[in-house]
Amino acid sequence: MISSETTSQTAPWRDRTLCRLVDDVRSLLPASAVCFATLAEATREVTDVTGWFGSDELRDALCAGEGPGPVEAALERGRPLLLPRVDAWQAAPLLLKGLGAALGATRGRRAWNAYRSCSMIACPIRSDLDRTLGVLVIVSDEPGERLSSAHLRTIEVVASLAALALDRADLLEAEAGRAREEARLNRAAETLSASLEPDEVYERVAQQAAAVTGATRALLTRVNSRTGELRTEARVDFSDGLADRLASIGSGSFREVARTRRPLLQRTGEAGDTDAAPLAEAGIGSLLHAPIELGPRLYGVLTVTHPDPDFLGEHSLELLSKLARAAAAAIANAIDFERERRIARALTLGFVPGPLPELPGYETGLLYSPAANEPTGGDVYGAWPVGDGSQMAVLVGDVAGKGVETAALSSMVRFFVEARSWDSLSPAAVLEQTNRMLLGRLPRDTFVTAFLGVLSHDSLVYSNAGHLPPLRVRAGRAEPLELHGLPLGVDEVHQYAESELALATGDLVFAYTDGMVEARRDGEVYGQKRLTASVERLAATQPPAELVAAMHGDVAAWGDGLADDVVALALRRQT
Repeated sequence: MISSETTSQTAPWRDRTLCRLVDDVRSLLPASAVCFATLAEATREVTDVTGWFGSDELRDALCAGEGPGPVEAALERGRPLLLPRVDAWQAAPLLLKGLGAALGATRGRRAWNAYRSCSMIACPIRSDLDRTLGVLVIVSDEPGERLSSAHLRTIEVVASLAALALDRADLLEAEAGRAREEARLNRAAETLSASLEPDEVYERVAQQAAAVTGATRALLTRVNSRTGELRTEARVDFSDGLADRLASIGSGSFREVARTRRPLLQRTGEAGDTDAAPLAEAGIGSLLHAPIELGPRLYGVLTVTHPDPDFLGEHSLELLSKLARAAAAAIANAIDFERERRIARALTLGFVPGPLPELPGYETGLLYSPAANEPTGGDVYGAWPVGDGSQMAVLVGDVAGKGVETAALSSMVRFFVEARSWDSLSPAAVLEQTNRMLLGRLPRDTFVTAFLGVLSHDSLVYSNAGHLPPLRVRAGRAEPLELHGLPLGVDEVHQYAESELALATGDLVFAYTDGMVEARRDGEVYGQKRLTASVERLAATQPPAELVAAMHGDVAAWGDGLADDVVALALRRQT
């Protein structure tokens, strides 16, 4: 049987290598037990015993003894130890005493009786760099097959081969460990970058810091560069009181890390550490700080703790520092996105109106929905009174693109159109003037589609600059309105025409942007034909305010969400 007696976690590569070596030794030599006692490199203490044992008593004798034994003797001698009989060894009384202490009197005596008459060889295992890796122990309880000096050379060769195999296993295990850590860090980085919400990113950073290092607690702290104030952004298993206490205890170390941009390891048992006692009282044995920085920008300090003073070390600090670098990129993206969103919202609030103004004799409905994860986009819309106040200008358009730049352009278009409408009630003239103003201001390859109408009591005068044609619904049938020319910003001397649409009681005009028709499902677009049919169906029962919401819901459900901005404007004549 193969049995393993361990005091620490055996590395998989080493464990498999030792098991194969045990089988090889058994095939070469007469053995009642074969085991490898491997050592901790730093302390040279036995950490693992892996082997094959012909009986439970021999396993007890070789694995459970206390005090000096053959392994310790071979290590002290620095060469193989040969015992023709164990009980003839001068250290046998101490060995017997150690078995009794470890196993109890009865069980210790049985182990000794199985062990005492055996022959034994214990041979140190040394690498090419003269590093002692452990001891190979072989025991034979067969009187006719005793181990002797004739077997020593074979055992020394096996020990040399074992040293090579163990060195190789350690290298493979180290490489596998690095690969696992790299994969874990990559997964952590992907988790951090999966959100653009700063608060959520902070929480994920703290969670991944604890997971990557194995720490019991984690904290993300930001330092105000002007006031020096520490502010906790996220925590894992830190109560408010404990987080504040740690910040108070270690405020100097927080600021030192922020100032020097160098990671820091603290242990409560280290001499000269004035924070040691307060940290120990807070249940913190070891603590790591790592700066979260990207170029000249410092986003905060990432901290993890563990109650064991020896748990977090230099390797843990290296892992935390790598995670902090990934965290800096994720936080930078989230903060930049938040800043862009605030600017876009300011632009939207400053130039794009909210509810439509009231127009006697008409029911109105308006819906504006930016694309997912975008604060605003390139869709243009608006309605405002013109002339003597009895008429209303209505605008629906689209600037190619997304984000802050496009939001700024859409606001500029809306401003230009509204400004020119005060001088003219002709939609075509207003679009021509707007086109000339935009040509010197739009980026290359950017254009604007626009539908502009002037609505009176019983008619709509409109001009369409390359925009999707709105629908007029009359007696349950929807028909598209005319197009009048190219989008704005394409041709400097382009002239636009305009049309007048008579509106009877109950007639409805439905204007929209391309987000309504370009929703996709399995490669198929929602399309104008499907949109026209839906507007016809819903307009029969829904007032304009509910119609625009119902159309948005219908398109979003069909396409499993919308990837583009959407504007929908509905006007129905009542009297």
